[in-house]
Amino acid sequence: MKYTCDCLNSLFFDFNCVKCGCSNTGGLKFIFPFDGKNFDMTDINKKRYKLYRNFMNGIVPDICKNCYMLREIGNNTVSLTKELDSIYLSHWYHCNCGCIYCSNRNETKLKITSNPEKSSYYDLLPIIKALTKEGYIGEKTQIFSLGGEPAVLKEYDEILRELGKYAKDVVILLSNGIKFSDTIFRFLKRGNAFLTISLDCGTAEMFRKIKRVNAFKQVIENIKKYNCAAINNQSSVELKYILIKDLNDNMEELRKFIELSKEVGIKKVYLDVDHNTRNMLKEIPSHWYGLFEYFLNVQGVQPNIHDYCRQILDKKIIF
Repeated sequence: MKYTCDCLNSLFFDFNCVKCGCSNTGGLKFIFPFDGKNFDMTDINKKRYKLYRNFMNGIVPDICKNCYMLREIGNNTVSLTKELDSIYLSHWYHCNCGCIYCSNRNETKLKITSNPEKSSYYDLLPIIKALTKEGYIGEKTQIFSLGGEPAVLKEYDEILRELGKYAKDVVILLSNGIKFSDTIFRFLKRGNAFLTISLDCGTAEMFRKIKRVNAFKQVIENIKKYNCAAINNQSSVELKYILIKDLNDNMEELRKFIELSKEVGIKKVYLDVDHNTRNMLKEIPSHWYGLFEYFLNVQGVQPNIHDYCRQILDKKIIF
């Protein structure tokens, strides 16, 4: 049996390593540790092709087993291309809020900041320029902007401008929405970008508990502005609800979130589970099943849930 995964033709720039474009937290490292120097695609390609050959021969690394992104493809064959399918930007963890579920901030101990700063680890712009020049980033390369809050990374605008010269397909942006970004606004207006804002609540009181800053009203106003930029494709702005055990995992708060989403004109909503919960929770709270089912059946917005949530709902518990 052969296997494939969306990460095979992707790169993930983390704060201390370069790895497969993989949602697996550990991931398969191409360069580790990494400080931005001595970046070598020749060496990375050797490691990528080794992984690719293993998958084609039915060999799956332990870290990839049971990952929901791993797919059986029978006797079919997939190919790797020079142009990357996707690139993930996650080399900075500066943020202007302190979400209680944020594994990034728990790991790095960075302080909440409102002012734009350089990454504490390395500058990615020179590497991006090299990748575009050498043909690794092209029209079909999807860009995923993760990391900390993009609005407080100094080189963020330059990175997206450079990528925007070549990548014409889809730009996936994550933001908390606290600080309005002209760059995000322009990409939404261009029509090929999708923005996800993790609101995680429906009230200012719950926002303060989760985000540990008082900016609920500001975020709502910025959501409305971003939605105006996406006037030709209002499904390109999505609000996310991360379920946190014993905090916002109740029907009252979830309903308020749905109603607020409708009020501000949002067409898409998304449900996920706190990353820490995935790692530590041994048993799924029984009332979660009802929350998932309610969410998937809401009217007036387009609901979607993370594959983790879907597998919980299908009783295929993968924590």
